[in-house]
Amino acid sequence: MAETSVKILPSGRARWLIIILLLGFAAVLARDLRLQLLEHQTLRSQGRMRYLRTLPLPSERGVITARNGEPLAVNVKAVTIWADPAILDKHQNHWGAIAQVLHLSPASFAERVAGGGADYAYILRQIPPALGKKLDALQVPGIYVQNTSRSYYPLGAVTAPLLGMVNLQHQGGTGLELGYNQWLAAYPGKEKVLEDGHGQIVHVDKILRLPRAGHALQLTINPQIQYWAYMTLLAAQRHFGASNGSAVVMDVRTGQVLAMASVPSCNPNNIGSCSNPMDYVDNAVHQAFEPGSVIKPFAIAAALATHSVRPTARFNVSHPLWVGGYPITDDVTHHILNIEHILKYSSCIGTAKIALKTPRRDIYAMYRAVGFGDVPQVALPGTTSGVLPAWEGWGKARHATISIGYGISVTTLQLADAYAAIANGGYHIRPVLVKGEPLVKRRVMPFWVANDLRRWLRSVAEPNGTGILAAIPGYAVAGKTGTADLANGKDGFFHHRTNATFVGFAPGRDPQLVMAVTLRDSDKFWNFGGVEAAPVFRVTMEHALEQLDIGPEWCGKSVCRLRAPDITTAQAEIWSEGGGN
Repeated sequence: MAETSVKILPSGRARWLIIILLLGFAAVLARDLRLQLLEHQTLRSQGRMRYLRTLPLPSERGVITARNGEPLAVNVKAVTIWADPAILDKHQNHWGAIAQVLHLSPASFAERVAGGGADYAYILRQIPPALGKKLDALQVPGIYVQNTSRSYYPLGAVTAPLLGMVNLQHQGGTGLELGYNQWLAAYPGKEKVLEDGHGQIVHVDKILRLPRAGHALQLTINPQIQYWAYMTLLAAQRHFGASNGSAVVMDVRTGQVLAMASVPSCNPNNIGSCSNPMDYVDNAVHQAFEPGSVIKPFAIAAALATHSVRPTARFNVSHPLWVGGYPITDDVTHHILNIEHILKYSSCIGTAKIALKTPRRDIYAMYRAVGFGDVPQVALPGTTSGVLPAWEGWGKARHATISIGYGISVTTLQLADAYAAIANGGYHIRPVLVKGEPLVKRRVMPFWVANDLRRWLRSVAEPNGTGILAAIPGYAVAGKTGTADLANGKDGFFHHRTNATFVGFAPGRDPQLVMAVTLRDSDKFWNFGGVEAAPVFRVTMEHALEQLDIGPEWCGKSVCRLRAPDITTAQAEIWSEGGGN
C-alpha cells in the first residue's frame, strides 16, 4: 500500500496566515467594542426615533352662528393623509393603488411623498372620511389616515364673502374667519407615541400638550334677510351686467348688521369653486366708489345744521350752474324747486347751489361725522375708508361736485351707516357684526334736521320720485337714488358704465331698518340707481319687514296703499334718469 504524501506549508507562509486571521478578529472586536461602549447612546436613540413619533392631537375650530343660533360655519369630519417615506419607500409596488384611491396620478403621489421630510410627508388634507376608509383597507405600511375636521358653510355662496374661508391648516384665510382667527382658531395638542414596524401605535408614551378648541362666534346676521339680499342682488347683477355689487341691511337703532351680501361669490364647500380671489371679496367694505346723488342729503344736512339755508328755501334750477369752467346740469329740466323736490327729482343744480352757500369746513365735518373717510370697525380685513379729501384743498368746483357725489369715494357699509343717522333722528351708530358688542353712538345732526330729511326722502319713493321702484305696498319708504358715471382714466367719464345705488329705510314714518344697495360697472339697459338698485331694496326690505314682524301702516281699518298711477315706460325713464348723474 502506497503512502500518502503530506505537504507542509513553509513556516513563513503559515505565520502570515495566522497574522491575517488575528488582525481580522481584532478589527471585528474593535468595532464591537466601539459600538458597545462609545456609540451605545447614539444607536439607542436612533433605534427609538425609528419607532417613537410625535403626533398631533386634533382639536376643532370655533363655529360661527347667526343671531338666532343657526350655524353659518361648522366643523364636519374629515381626514388628513400623511406618509412616512422611510417605511413607504419599501412598498412602492402599492403606490399605484394608493394613488388611485386618492384620485391622484402616480407622478403626483410620488412628488408629494418626496416633498415632505425624512419621516413625515403630507399627501392630502381635509378630505372626506370615505377616502380614508378605502385607504385603510389597502393596509399598506407607511401611509396613515389621521382623523381631523374641515369647515362647512351651510349657506354656501350666500355668506362666502362675509364669512371668508380657512386654508388647509384650518386657519382663517379671508373675511371674518381671518378677522377673528385668534378667537376661532383651534390649537392642536401633541403626544409622543411608540409605533411598531408597520406604523401602528402600540403605546402612548407622553401627552406633550393638551388640545384647545376654538371659541364660538355669534353674528348679528339674520339668515333669511341675508339670503334675500344675496339672491336679489345676484339677479340684478346678472340682468344689468354689473361687474360686482353689494348690499347691507342694518338696524337703525342698534347698528347691528342683519345682512351683508356681495356678488360675485362662490361656494366654498365645492373644491375648486373659489379659485378666483374676486369671488370672495366682500365688496360691501372693500370696494369704494363715487356714490353720486346718494350723498346729497348730507350736504343738505350740513347746510341746514349751520343755518346756511332755511328749510323753506327755494332755488331756480332751470339753467346749468357753471363752476370751474364746467356746467352742472340736471337730466330733467325743472324750474323753481324747494329742498324736498331737489331731493325727490335729484337735482344736481339745486344741491350744488345749496352746497356753495355752506362753508366747506361744515360739509366736510358732516361727512366725517356720519362715517365717510373713516374705516368702519367691523374686523373685516381689507376694509377701506374710502376717500374724503381735506376741505382745505377744495376749490369752487370741488366744493360743488363733492355735494353731488363726485370727488369722494365711499363703501356700501358706510352708506348704510350714514343713512341710519338720518333714520334714527340724528345719531351716528357704530356698525356691529358680532352679538354682544356695546352700542356706540353720538349725535351728528340736530333732530329737526334728521326729521326734515326723513320726511323729504319719503317723496323719493312716491309717484314721480326717482326711487318709485323702491316703494313697498302698505309701507312708507324713504330713500335716495344715485347714479355715477365711471371715470375713464382720461379726465372724463364713460357715459354707459355706471355705479348704480339706492339707500333707503323703512317704515318711513318710524324707521327701523336701513338698506344700501350698490351695483358697479353696469352697462345694460337703464343702468340707473332708481331702476337697477331700487328693486333690490324693495324685494329684500319687504321680506325683512315680514321676517321681523314689522307690520304695515294702517289707514283706518285697512292697510294703507300707495296710490300711484300706472308707470309708463316714458315715466320710468324720466324718473330713472333723474336718479343721480
